[in-house]
Amino acid sequence: MKLRTVIIDDEPKLRAVLKVKLETKCPNLELVGMAEDAKSGYELIQSTKPNLVFLDIAMPGDSGFDLLQKFETIDFDVIFVTGFSEYILDALRVSAIDYLLKPVQNKQLIEAVEKAVLRKKERDSISHYHILKHNLNHIGDQKTKIAFPGVEAYEFVTVENIIRLEGWNKYTRVYLTSGKVIVSSYNIGVYRKMLSRYEFFNCHKSHMVNSKHIKRYLREGTVVMVDDAQVPVSRRKKDEFLSAYIKTVAE
Repeated sequence: MKLRTVIIDDEPKLRAVLKVKLETKCPNLELVGMAEDAKSGYELIQSTKPNLVFLDIAMPGDSGFDLLQKFETIDFDVIFVTGFSEYILDALRVSAIDYLLKPVQNKQLIEAVEKAVLRKKERDSISHYHILKHNLNHIGDQKTKIAFPGVEAYEFVTVENIIRLEGWNKYTRVYLTSGKVIVSSYNIGVYRKMLSRYEFFNCHKSHMVNSKHIKRYLREGTVVMVDDAQVPVSRRKKDEFLSAYIKTVAE
């Protein structure tokens, strides 16, 4: 069964190009309509009941985020289509919401659609968009909530409650202030990019630590965290880490 799909974007050329790409590259989608702004997009979603919405963020009048706020329940998946904005992309990444950068590339489009097809049976989309709304107000601070994908569902955790992360095979162990340990299905490399602006230090190829939860540094090259875990600092990272750590403590 094909996913019923709509495109909502104010750029006629992008709508036309994306329409052709969906028809030629994504045979598992059925395009059932297009709209040029949030108002007509809302009406289109109400009338067509799509499974998947390609949604522009910045449009005249209401934004794509404003459009989503009109729905009490979001029972469709969304792939945002946006021009480059590190502020917006950061919020999308940590909220585990898919996006495509303009101009849309075939490879990224196909990958995003494949993930949407796999998510078809999930109905937790509303949680992700509530988290996104929260995160847009907390970019760069530790009140941000991050989505960790587990075996059965996403688990949302406030950044300030993360003590450290540890790479483990192809997974990542996430240690929380509550004593709980989450196992994420993403490798630690994903979190290096995702948490780079949230005062985390990549002190070792298999370890990241939250500077807010460092208790002390042992001269042999080990960081002691608030949970008394001892985390190694690699030799090549030592000077960089000490410089950043001393700066953090001084502040």
